[in-house]
Amino acid sequence: MIHAILLCSVFATADLLPSDVHSVWSRATHLSSLGRHGAADTLARSQGWARAPEGLVLRATLALGEFADIHEPERLARAEVLLSQADNALEGDTSAKGRYLAMLALSQESYLLSLQGHDLKATLRGREAAAVAQELHEAKIDDPDVLGVLGSYLFWKAQVLGPLRSAFGGDTRATGLAYTERAVASTSPLREIWRTSLLWIRFERKEYALSLKVVRDGLAACPGNRLYRQAEGDVLFRMGRLDEALDRYRASWDEYAGLEAVPVNRQSAAGNLARIHCAAGRMDSARAWIDTLDARRYETARRWLPPSLVRELKPVRSKLGK
Repeated sequence: MIHAILLCSVFATADLLPSDVHSVWSRATHLSSLGRHGAADTLARSQGWARAPEGLVLRATLALGEFADIHEPERLARAEVLLSQADNALEGDTSAKGRYLAMLALSQESYLLSLQGHDLKATLRGREAAAVAQELHEAKIDDPDVLGVLGSYLFWKAQVLGPLRSAFGGDTRATGLAYTERAVASTSPLREIWRTSLLWIRFERKEYALSLKVVRDGLAACPGNRLYRQAEGDVLFRMGRLDEALDRYRASWDEYAGLEAVPVNRQSAAGNLARIHCAAGRMDSARAWIDTLDARRYETARRWLPPSLVRELKPVRSKLGK
C-alpha cells in the first residue's frame, strides 16, 4: 500500500510541474530559505515561463517569503499583483496542473491576507485552497503540496473549532498532522512552507521536544535561516531553557540589525527578550527591552508584530507597570 501511494505521488508531481520547472522552483525556494532573496527572484524572473501561471505563483511565493524575513513593503504589494495575475491566467483552467497552481495561489493569498490583518478573508481563502486540494486528493493526485495545503487546513480548522468540531466535520487534527508530515518528508520545492506548518502544529500541541526537532531539521536544511532561529528561541523558552532562548534571540537581534526595511523581526526579538528576562526574574533587563520595543522610531514596525507576541507581553507590561 505504501509503495502504491509513493508511486502515485511521483507520477502526480511529474504531471503537475514539468521536471525543468520543478528544478527551478526547488533552486529558487532554497535560495529564498537561505535568505538570498535577490538571487531567488532573479532566477525566477529569468525563466521563459516567468509570466506564465507557474512563474507568477513562484514569484509571489518568493516575494511573500522575502517580506516575512525582511519586511520590505514593496514585496507585499508585488505578491498581491502577481497573485491577481495568476488568478486571471488560471480562470477556467480545469486541468490538473491548472487546479494545482490555483490551489497554491489561493493558499498564498490566504497568507498574504493574514499578513495584512484581514483574518476573516484569510480564513475564507484558505478554505477555498483546501477545497481545491480536496478535489485533487479525491482525484488520486497525491502530490505533497496537495497534502501540505489540505493537512494544514484540516488541523487548524479542527483546532480552532474546539468542542464544536464534531458538528463541523469531526476531529481532523490527526489526519492534518499526518498529511503535513508527509509533505515535509517529500522533495517538494515548498517543503520549508510545510515544515513551518508542522513546526507550529507541534507547538500548538505542546509537543515542544518534537517542535525543536522540526526547527533544527529546518536549520540543518537551510543554515542561517533567520525565521527558524527565532522559532528555535520560542520553543526553547516554552521548554524552560531560558538561557538558550536568550542566546537565540540575542543572536536574532544582532542578525537583523540594519537588514529589514521595517524592523519587525528585530522588534520581535526585543519583545521576546523582554518576555524571557521577565520569566527569569530579571525585571531591569525586561524593562530595558520593553523600552526598546516602545521607542518612537519603531512605531511603524509595531503594527506588524505577531498578535501572539503582543498578547504574551501584556502580563510582562503589567508587572512592569507599562
